[in-house]
Amino acid sequence: MTGIWQDSDHRPVTLAEARQEWTLRAHEILAEIAARWNRSIGYDDLAGEVQRRTGIRTDMDSDDWLDSVLSEINSRCVEAGKPRLGALVEMPGVPADADARISCYEAYGARKPREKAASTRPAGRTRRESEPRKAPSRRTVKPEERVRPMCPSCFVELPATGICDNCD
Repeated sequence: MTGIWQDSDHRPVTLAEARQEWTLRAHEILAEIAARWNRSIGYDDLAGEVQRRTGIRTDMDSDDWLDSVLSEINSRCVEAGKPRLGALVEMPGVPADADARISCYEAYGARKPREKAASTRPAGRTRRESEPRKAPSRRTVKPEERVRPMCPSCFVELPATGICDNCD
């Protein structure tokens, strides 16, 4: 025999009460996942997290209760005009619906990762591969010729004071 109980005091819980709480928490969890781009959750992982957050445990197989919880969440999403959050659950043996997941991410404000900027160069070989490598140019830099002031009388280079020591 299977049972459902409150984890804190092992008090029995009816299936209807448990489903109501599980549905609320599962919806909360899936909304959190939808708010982050490209996230999803495994079927059994969702079942475990729902039980942990509600504190309502069961020894039933996940298949016996989680499908009805997800069905209820999807119905509520459709009624609210939002994409079905159940698309974010990785179901065993069922391929993911990428379009449905993208709709969830967009509806819940997930930020898309930045795409790399497209190159302006044509596809194929890069400039470095297509052009021969040039040797760095070696320019000879001539030292700047400095014009030094000369004394107009004796034609000797003037000191920094600008006054000729010979003629003074």
